[in-house]
Amino acid sequence: MSKIKELERSIEVIAGQITAQQMIMEGVIVEALRKKAIDEAQIMALLTQGMDVFENNKNMTKSETFGALGTLTSVADTIKRMKDAKLIG
Repeated sequence: MSKIKELERSIEVIAGQITAQQMIMEGVIVEALRKKAIDEAQIMALLTQGMDVFENNKNMTKSETFGALGTLTSVADTIKRMKDAKLIG
């Protein structure tokens, strides 16, 4: 196997791991909201602040910023979908 193919597969493995971690993180946050262990306003403020930090971080590449914002947006969207489905208050 060529070095490029090995590198591509390594990147794909890491991408899969990060995707699974994101899914777990979203599940934990939604469950914590459902059990009222954390406050929705606080977690939404944290997500918004995180987005601002990533958007204004000049040390990150555009791709890194895109990925970080996509993850935080996904968490916010999951919370909204769970709220719309009346799974959380």
